[in-house]
Amino acid sequence: MSCRAFIRSRFGLPFASLFLALLLPAFAQAALPQPVEADLGALLDLSQKRGGAINPSDYDALLNYVMQLKGDARELVPGRRYDGNGSVLRVTMKTGLERLMHYCYNPAIPNYLLFPSVLRLGGWYAGSDILAKDTKPWTHVGKTDAPLALWGQEYEVNAPDSFGGGYYRYDLNRLLILTKHGGKNVLISISKQKNKSTVGKKAVILDDGDWSYFYSGINGLNKGLIGWADTYMYDSASVQVFVEDGPNQTTFTLFKWLRAGWTGLNVVQKDHINEGATRYANAFKRIVESDRLPSPEDLAAHVRELSAMSDADLDRKIASYAVAIENIAKTSPAMNKSEFQKVVEGGKYAKILNREERVGVILVEYLKSRLGKRPLVDFPAMPTARKS
Repeated sequence: MSCRAFIRSRFGLPFASLFLALLLPAFAQAALPQPVEADLGALLDLSQKRGGAINPSDYDALLNYVMQLKGDARELVPGRRYDGNGSVLRVTMKTGLERLMHYCYNPAIPNYLLFPSVLRLGGWYAGSDILAKDTKPWTHVGKTDAPLALWGQEYEVNAPDSFGGGYYRYDLNRLLILTKHGGKNVLISISKQKNKSTVGKKAVILDDGDWSYFYSGINGLNKGLIGWADTYMYDSASVQVFVEDGPNQTTFTLFKWLRAGWTGLNVVQKDHINEGATRYANAFKRIVESDRLPSPEDLAAHVRELSAMSDADLDRKIASYAVAIENIAKTSPAMNKSEFQKVVEGGKYAKILNREERVGVILVEYLKSRLGKRPLVDFPAMPTARKS
């Protein structure tokens, strides 16, 4: 067990992060090579310049690096950016790049269905290239010599983390670059937060393995002595590199930076980002590798069908969901707060959810039902959609 892992297991994540940052400079982890740092900076800058020129020289060093990377990438330390700490994660998934993109970068499938452990909601803004220019970017995998670039803007609402239990809404600039390198198909996805998020609200992880979370609508953090604080995500950025190693294997490397806290103070440490990135990658991998995952066409068809439910039908399903959340809350220590009980008692939780949030709940519960998890609402047998 590494020194960091021992201290985390013995004293807990927040204390370990502070302790290691202050007292263990000798155990500094491996920095990224300078050419890789330069490429990361160039790509993040390019994500802000819609229509800018795409030059392979801006990412060649980065792609060479990730293709030879071995071991646990979480031991790597990218340079600080936007006054925030960074982290690296690497995972291999048993799926080809075209199939992966058909799910993840398909405007007919909300991104939170692929990343339910870290996202509550998300979507593309009108005018984004993936809506207005190319709605099927996966069809270009392996078929273009010059890099294909798509710019856009998204919004996201995150799921609660295990440290502060807060959730936020924020906007992102997104750039997708589909290219080839060393004879392999590659997708680079770059995001950069636009402005400060909305104020953080209190949330609870009820069952992370089943993607069940409680969103209170109450400002603050679900964290002891700092629960009163008005917190924000001040800035975030990521560079994700997907390299297709074979017909049914893609290696995903994530570089992530985050700055969040209150009164301008950043309280996010590298270990916090590691923890969130690991949750994200583990759930994502399980979903895309599942032999029970509906085809992209099938999933998109049921997204359309469930999203178009009448208010009356949606109300009935959400009423059942609210009762299920209330029952879970009775046995969850984290829900043993009067302010939370007031939200869920008597099925009142349904009243604080708007239509988008309700549809998001139903879509995630539907996916759970298809993947063999136990959903909190019932779904009748639904026919498989034909491929278009």
